[in-house]
Amino acid sequence: MSTIVHVRRTRRAIVVAAALGVAAVCGSVVAAAPVAFAGEPSHTSLSVEAPASVGFAGGPVEFTEDITNSGQESTGYNLELRTVTDVGTPPDAIVIDFRDPADGTWKSVPLVMTATAGGVVYDGTVLGLTVPAGRTLRVDLRIGAPMGLPHNGATNGGFRSIALHSAVVVDPLEPVQAEVTSTIKVTSITSSLDHVPATAVAGGAPVEFDATLDNPTPSDYTNLGNVLFVDRYATVQVRTADGAWRTLDKVAGIAPDDPDGVYLQGRDSSLRSGGKAVARVRVSYDAKTPAGATTLGPCVFVNEGEPFRGTTNCGTRSTIQILPAATKAPEPSPSSSSSSSAPSAPVSSAPSAPAGAAVPVSASSPSAPSASAPADPSTTSTAPSVQQARVADVAQPAAPSSVQLASTGADHTAGLAFGGLALTAAGAGALWLRRVLRRA
Repeated sequence: MSTIVHVRRTRRAIVVAAALGVAAVCGSVVAAAPVAFAGEPSHTSLSVEAPASVGFAGGPVEFTEDITNSGQESTGYNLELRTVTDVGTPPDAIVIDFRDPADGTWKSVPLVMTATAGGVVYDGTVLGLTVPAGRTLRVDLRIGAPMGLPHNGATNGGFRSIALHSAVVVDPLEPVQAEVTSTIKVTSITSSLDHVPATAVAGGAPVEFDATLDNPTPSDYTNLGNVLFVDRYATVQVRTADGAWRTLDKVAGIAPDDPDGVYLQGRDSSLRSGGKAVARVRVSYDAKTPAGATTLGPCVFVNEGEPFRGTTNCGTRSTIQILPAATKAPEPSPSSSSSSSAPSAPVSSAPSAPAGAAVPVSASSPSAPSASAPADPSTTSTAPSVQQARVADVAQPAAPSSVQLASTGADHTAGLAFGGLALTAAGAGALWLRRVLRRA
């Protein structure tokens, strides 16, 4: 039956200490023993199918190690497991389980953490793995990087890979029979915001976008908090399965100036390996929201204790420019309207423009809107509406096209004046000719 030891003995240190102690008593008798033992061929081999990666702060991932005994006798082995990760790795960052061959249940391998100058080491040992002669024993294991305990996740520290060293020994005082070192990458669950509008209007319509939680890792995740941090003036809603919009409760930030957060899938949610959760979100800002830039920040917390306290992984923030609330333009009185409008073009006897011709809009044009026309109250954008643009055109100096319209009338007047002068000159010439003929 398999057993687990709680503390791994440092085999090399024990071997060296034992050898020195025996040498002090027996002199040179023990000197030849290690040489003779080292020359004996090993009948043991080890094959490790370590996982390519595990999820950061996720659940453990299964793998196997095969111990093969090619000798003539049944042999009992110990499987020593050691992980090495970066300096700064916190307590309870690594977990290793094995399936007990005796009853088929998963059991934890107690690990001892040691901080060294080269990294943080976790050691554990599985004892009593018996392999019959000429046979192979498959040991089912799983390894994970939970980064803490349930509802007590580490808030700092981390690493990108795990160096797993597996060694098979018959006895801690004897040399290693077989060993394998594997490198396991550490990947992570991710959160992101997609199609976030660039602007929003204070007191206006909400903006909509997608919030995606993606788990590309081989680890299952539990005790998840998928949080969206927003401005304190914001209201956040998510669309439910029936198409309705549900308003989410906001949780105040840790510090007074921190943004508020909302849980898009609730606290202590879960997501299986390879899973993806997409939430349709809309955010509105009340009329008191200051104009300027504000941000939307997606973060995932695992094993939260207090809100926003746990193993943290944040995605890229999105910036939204808050525009001032749309205001209704004041309605000018008739006197102010007439005084602010452009002067009327002079009335002339010029013929009207032919049908289909482009007629510039001026203040005197009957098609121009009145300056006192109220703005559309449903307009929420701060960009000027068509109605507002036309009102602005009335108040501004006449456009070049209006000048052209005025000059066209002046040209006709000049033509009529020139015609009158020509007729006068012709009459004067005729009178002069009659006088010349009479004198003759």
